Amino acid sequence: MDYYQQTPRPVYVRFVNELMPMQMVDIFINDTPALRGLMAGQMTQPIPMPMGNYNFKVYQTNTNQLLVNQNLQIERNSLIRIMMEANRVVLKVSDEMMDQMMPYGMPMYGQMPMPQCPQMNQMRDTIVSGQSRLRFINLSPNAPSLDITTPQGIVLFRNVPYRAVTEYLNLASGVHNLQIRESGTDRVLLAIPNVVLNPNEVKTIYAIGLIGGSPMFEIIILDDRI
Repeated sequence: MDYYQQTPRPVYVRFVNELMPMQMVDIFINDTPALRGLMAGQMTQPIPMPMGNYNFKVYQTNTNQLLVNQNLQIERNSLIRIMMEANRVVLKVSDEMMDQMMPYGMPMYGQMPMPQCPQMNQMRDTIVSGQSRLRFINLSPNAPSLDITTPQGIVLFRNVPYRAVTEYLNLASGVHNLQIRESGTDRVLLAIPNVVLNPNEVKTIYAIGLIGGSPMFEIIILDDRI
């Protein structure tokens, strides 16, 4: 069955692999191979799909070990998280168009349960033509609350806890050097050099991985305007 032919109107879906210590997964959509070898901590580029109801199966890469078999209704641009909940693998969906995370019951990697993190109210500006728009999502389960700053200490996003997502911030286009710091301190956890923001671009910085662990703590930057 060709799931791309269900309806002519596409939306865009991204997958992120949050399973530990499993390293890679294969994803089937309506029993059709869609993605192979998605490593822990990795996120896909947007995948166009018609709106509709889909069956998703996730296998450990190159095996017949089925990790999850789940039906989801896809109606808008979405981020699908492959994660553990109550000792089983599940798929959780967040609506990227609404810039907020869905509620999650169980944390990753055996952490204590935590409430849903609210959307961070750090966007004060409307869209400005010619500028860039940037937001930050903290998906590092053992990280403290994080700040995104410049090397000079100017804070762009402040006190962002695990699983929280900021609203978009308008920035001048150009090349920016940024840092991830432990919130409220000068401790730099990761330097983010040479972030290129072109006029009218919309991007998200994702913090992923484990601080001092494996997979390593790092960031990925993805385009949101698709």
